Amino acid sequence: MSDLHDRLASAIGKTTYRRLGELTETHPETVRRYMQGQSPSATFLAHVCASFGICGEWLLTGKGPMRIEEVRSHALKQADASELLGAIANTLNDLDERMGRLERYVQGLETRLRATSRTMGTDDRSSPQPAQGPTREIDRSNRDGRLPGGGDDPGPADPERSVLEPGNAIGRIRDAVAKRASEHADRVAQAERA
Repeated sequence: MSDLHDRLASAIGKTTYRRLGELTETHPETVRRYMQGQSPSATFLAHVCASFGICGEWLLTGKGPMRIEEVRSHALKQADASELLGAIANTLNDLDERMGRLERYVQGLETRLRATSRTMGTDDRSSPQPAQGPTREIDRSNRDGRLPGGGDDPGPADPERSVLEPGNAIGRIRDAVAKRASEHADRVAQAERA
């Protein structure tokens, strides 16, 4: 038998022909012939690799790791420093592009929220309001009816400011994006210095 058949036998271990046929969608008699020396089909070998987690290069050539989960660590051990730095640089560039897209998306959301807030403010001012006394916002944790800031009159609401305050969702997203962009820029600078 060939080296391929030896590797195939070690890959499947004590799996029966019937079970191997089920896993590879191959008739058990065909599996028996493959395992006893006949050249296996590429489809059969691909199914063996997928079913048993075997690296195709190892099965065909005997080179590299046997198991797929060992490929990454094997490649990292074999790679030289310039290949690793190149891969890191490519990954950082991809992350930088993603951060740029995310920033543009958040900026678009901010712009839409500002426009919506302005439109809502204009619509509220143009519609007639019934005559009422000053409106007061009651803090639910403060049952005596005082305003949250301690004053009596909240003054005119600024919807644009309230949407973009750091405590609101968009403000938090914007702050997180800015923080990540800064961290990313620091990593890129460190990689370039190395």
